Amino acid sequence: MIDATEVMLDTSSMASPFYDLVPKDPIENLRWRIRCRERAIVDKKFRDVLYQAAMEDLCFFMAAFCWGYDPRARFKIVPFIPYPHQQSVFIAMDEAIDKAEREERAVDVILDKSRAQGGSFGYLWIDLRRWLRDPMFSAGFVTRNEDLIDSKTDSNTVLWKVAWAIDRLPFWMKPNFERHLGQHTFINHDNGSLLRGYSAGQDVAAGGRATVFTVDEAGARDFVAGGKDEAVQESIQDVTNCVRLVSARYVDQGVFHRACENPDTKKNGLHLVLDWKDHPLQNKYSYIVREGIPIAMKPEDQPAVNQYHKENPDLRSRLERKGFKYDNVVRSPWYDSRCLRPLATPRLVASQLDRNPRGAVGKVFSSDLLDKMKREHCKAPVWIGVPVFDSETHKLTGLIRRDDGPLKLWFLPGIDNSPPLGPFTAGCDIASGGVSAYASNSVMTALDNRTGEQVLEYTIKGLEPRPFARRAVGLCMWLRNALLGWEDSGASGGFAKEVMEVIYYGSVFYRNVTQLGSQKKSRKPGWPCQDPDKADMFEQFALAMQDGKCVPRSEQMIVECGEYEWDGSKIVHAPTKNRGATDKNHADRAISAAGCWLVFNTDNAADKIDKGEETGQTPEYGSWLWREQQERKRLDSDSPDYGLRDIIGNW
Repeated sequence: MIDATEVMLDTSSMASPFYDLVPKDPIENLRWRIRCRERAIVDKKFRDVLYQAAMEDLCFFMAAFCWGYDPRARFKIVPFIPYPHQQSVFIAMDEAIDKAEREERAVDVILDKSRAQGGSFGYLWIDLRRWLRDPMFSAGFVTRNEDLIDSKTDSNTVLWKVAWAIDRLPFWMKPNFERHLGQHTFINHDNGSLLRGYSAGQDVAAGGRATVFTVDEAGARDFVAGGKDEAVQESIQDVTNCVRLVSARYVDQGVFHRACENPDTKKNGLHLVLDWKDHPLQNKYSYIVREGIPIAMKPEDQPAVNQYHKENPDLRSRLERKGFKYDNVVRSPWYDSRCLRPLATPRLVASQLDRNPRGAVGKVFSSDLLDKMKREHCKAPVWIGVPVFDSETHKLTGLIRRDDGPLKLWFLPGIDNSPPLGPFTAGCDIASGGVSAYASNSVMTALDNRTGEQVLEYTIKGLEPRPFARRAVGLCMWLRNALLGWEDSGASGGFAKEVMEVIYYGSVFYRNVTQLGSQKKSRKPGWPCQDPDKADMFEQFALAMQDGKCVPRSEQMIVECGEYEWDGSKIVHAPTKNRGATDKNHADRAISAAGCWLVFNTDNAADKIDKGEETGQTPEYGSWLWREQQERKRLDSDSPDYGLRDIIGNW
């Protein structure tokens, strides 16, 4: 308990002069808060001492008057008591504001954090304290969209947290203030201070000035998309001398990622880190496995680490089958539990916990998932052979059975070589046309839109992009004008020209591309091929297979999925890397199949998939199913199902 007779000392040289007086145990902290508040009601001098301690010691203010809220936890609302690794970070963020004001120069702060480290509450409570204390203080908060700025009911919004915190302050600490929900502002009428929220855009705070500006989740994917983060940075650069970028490492591009990776950031500003490895609850019993032996990071934890591994003898296999590395990686029981969640992937954990957006370690596709696909869905093709095309119209004119043919079908063509009703979607991965032993294949994969089932795989080596385009279009026309997409890479230029400017095939997949620094969108054919795009594509493909929305049939394609690995920030095809190849123009079944799903999933609503049982084959001529399908064709036709005699006869 603070002695009410304590004099008000000059503590400017002490970062946390009173924090040691606050109980750190949550239960004891609550009891202490109750005692303090009860005494402050009747003892004005004690109240003044509490106020001075809170205004001079940031960590004291947080631990005595602020709260944390987590709807996932057993106890949803708890005292906000900074842990040691948070304490130094929050103090540095607060002192950056003082330094920027004192020296009247830019002192920007990059807060590079794992998820669930209290970083967002931290910067809010820093600014709330200054809003209470500093005359004419002004803080701006930028969120990636308007829905995250302010709300009376949504706890995910930034300014809801501010209102919630003010409401829980003791009455003698609350100022005369006004909240404008429509303007996203909190105005302290006692000292003229302002808190204001903004949504990301080109004109954030245009013409205004602020003491500090915080860009919340600056590294988020939708913040980076279309250069939104660039536009915000340009807008607030001269609005304040203290810009904070607070985020986890979601993607390996954009303003936040570049600032984190730039070694000069520490020289020109502050690069602060909140990592799960420093969190006392999350790093409990942390360990590292060397030569198969788990070694505790703290020697006193070794018995507990040994017991943990004794109780989990299959931990290595469970982690490695999901694509995670086990050896030479700092882990903990908490971290392992995050990795072993059903929907967790190495890339997701690497970006959100390890602060490494493309540094996932291990396989891109989970071994468990691939084994399940082989066991439950992969099967031998119903038909293998060579397609024959008309040299002028490019239409398919025949099918020749051959065991080593490039075309594999998981349906039996009809008597006239007709495919099932469809509709179909096709995706192509295009090689440059080399014929060496290590040359890549050009591949086309097609799936049935009704069932999500793979029905076709066409794989050929040594064919240049333009001839491959003619065959791909021929197969698509045969598949009832299937929607055709392809990887938009260097090798696809000739392919795209042949499809769109020579053959004029009309059923082509286009993607929306946001123009840099603008909300306008243009459309480009094909899907993107950069590493971040490829990672997203593979992840969506894996989720689709896991959820049963996409049904793979080709075992070779599944095998190739298992050959993709993370290499630092890049996805590599392990066999190609092991041969020492540096050619990035690698085409294969996995990319073709994943791209095919991306095209379908982008162009179709998920509820269009018919999960009813399908034979995957054209019914026998004259059978009941054949007659039903012929009737469906007539019903679906745009033309009346009667002729000239019917018109005359009904006259």
